[in-house]
Amino acid sequence: MAASSRAQVLRLYRALLRESQRFSSYNYRTYAIRRIRDAFRENKNIKDAEKIEELVNKAKANLEVIHRQVFCWRAVISSILQRSIRGRGWRRQQSRECHRRRVRDHSDLSQYLVN
Repeated sequence: MAASSRAQVLRLYRALLRESQRFSSYNYRTYAIRRIRDAFRENKNIKDAEKIEELVNKAKANLEVIHRQVFCWRAVISSILQRSIRGRGWRRQQSRECHRRRVRDHSDLSQYLVN
């Protein structure tokens, strides 16, 4: 294996591990890291340049998939959190208005009861 392709493979390996660390779920993160390490260990003795090139291209495609999954998952989580925060704020505002109406209604009733 030439030095440049070895360096390229090592950069790709590190990039895959780095990107897998960004999974928020512990199970996804550990599974991805384990699969990456196992795949690279399994293929470390391959000498055929065409096979190496094929595996590098496959790893690049997997890196893009991991990146997309991490990005989309974070987008989904943030939108869910924003909705729940907005929903909570809306409910809180509605309950304050209901409380004001109840207080106002009770104060109106108390005027009639006192007299």
